[in-house]
Formats: sequence, C-alpha cells, structure tokens
Amino acid sequence: MNKKKISKEEFIKFFKPYSQNVDIADNSAFWKLSDAIIRKIILKNIPAKSIKENDIIMDAGGGTGRWVCKLSQDYKCRFILYDLSDDMLEKAKKNISRSDIQQRVTVTKGDLTNINQIETGSVDCIISIYSPISFIYDKEKATKEMYRVLKKGGVIIIMGHGYYNALYSKMNNYFASIEEIGNIEKDYTVKWANHVPFLNVFSKESMEKLLSNAGFKIEKTYGIPVFIQPGLEDFDPKNKQRSQISKALENKKYFKNAFKIEMAHNSKPTVVNRGMNIFTAARK
Repeated sequence: MNKKKISKEEFIKFFKPYSQNVDIADNSAFWKLSDAIIRKIILKNIPAKSIKENDIIMDAGGGTGRWVCKLSQDYKCRFILYDLSDDMLEKAKKNISRSDIQQRVTVTKGDLTNINQIETGSVDCIISIYSPISFIYDKEKATKEMYRVLKKGGVIIIMGHGYYNALYSKMNNYFASIEEIGNIEKDYTVKWANHVPFLNVFSKESMEKLLSNAGFKIEKTYGIPVFIQPGLEDFDPKNKQRSQISKALENKKYFKNAFKIEMAHNSKPTVVNRGMNIFTAARK
C-alpha cells in the first residue's frame, strides 16, 4: 500500500491542469445532474435555517471554491476553504472575489491530515465534495482531524469514490486485466488513468466504519449517482466532449425525471453501493 501513496510531484502534476478546467464541468449535463443531487443532499442534512450568520462551514479539500460559491447562496454564514494545492487556491481566490463573498470566506492552505491552523471545536459543519478523502493516504488521520475541529453536535458530510462502481467501471468500460481488478478488490484503491494517482475507494460500509472509528455517529449514506452512469467523454480534462447520457440529460424533462428517481432511491441501503461516489452524513 505504501507504494501507492500520492507523491508531492504527482499531486502538483494532477491538480495544476485540473484547477484550470474543473469550474467548467457544467458544460456536461451529467455533472449538472451530479451537482444538483449533491446540493439537495447537503441542504437536507444541513438545513439552511439551522445555520446562523456567525457559524462556520469548512469545505475540506475545497479546491477552486466552486462549492463555497454555490453554497454561499444557500447559507449566509462564514466559510473556511481548506486545500493543499496552490493552483487550486489561486483559482479559488478569483472565484470568491468574482462572487463577491470574500468577506465571508477564509482561504487556508493545509493538509487534511494535520489541520493545525484550525482550533479544536471551532467549526460548525464540514463538507467535503468530489472525494478529497480518496486522495489522502492516511485517511484515518484525516477523519480524526476533521472530528477534532468540528463542534460537538456538528455535521460532516463527506464523499469518496465508490468501490463497487470502480469494479464495475473497470470491467465494463476499461476492460481491465484480471490482475488490476484483483488489486482494486483487495486494496480498495484504483488508478483511473496514467495522469491520475492511485485513489482510495469506499463502500457504504467502509466509509461508515472510517467515520465511526474517528468518533462520528452515522446519520445517512447516499450513492451519487446510483443509476445514471457517466460516459468516458464526461471525464474529458477540458470538459469539451459530451457523452450520450449527457446529451440525453440536456432534455429538461429527462433531467428532471432522472433527478427525481435518483433522489427517491439513492439512500436506500440496498442501492447505495451502486453509487459512483459514496456520500456519508455523520454527527459529532
């Protein structure tokens, strides 16, 4: 497992170009659907009326500030955008300024395994979207650090790449070797492409265990999405290609129906593990 730890060079090499393209993900209707599902789930687990102006929501691994900018429309509180990538944070500052929310957002560079810039019990809620935990080798230490900085009674909602989806996708979309599939099954890690480091993948059970071991009380786990599967074109680094499913979702009626079906089933225990991502809400 140590050989799969993401190096500093891999980290910079991956996130430098990613920081330039991630904000135009809305060019793909698949990602629009995924975002809509995520936003709905966050608001269900952290109701806007429960958040006061002086409360703090920490976006753990918040990258370019895409979600801080989105959620600032729903929550009138303060935010901490916490990320390790200089390239992502440079883009985040521009996005935050463009959204005119710089007075409410503190941008902090740091490693989630050692959140020494943030005091114990000082954060009201934590969100972590599109799987920063999948990039962290010592994920146990990271979850314990997030538990430490969260206030008692506070909510965390955290996402990781799906384990069963990784097996399905590697078999059906990538036609991976028996050896590669066996390594995913055994190690709970996957390598999606040469330019992508090995990533942690999670089942409903392994994500809930990770959080429980850190001290959290599990509230609910979701698969995102569970039925709509992205095409390979939806992972185009420049977000210019469109898959067949993205083309279908450009029909507003089809999009609305897909969203409704996803939300009706994505937290059912027998369905969650279908998710491309596993998204768990827990409380301290």
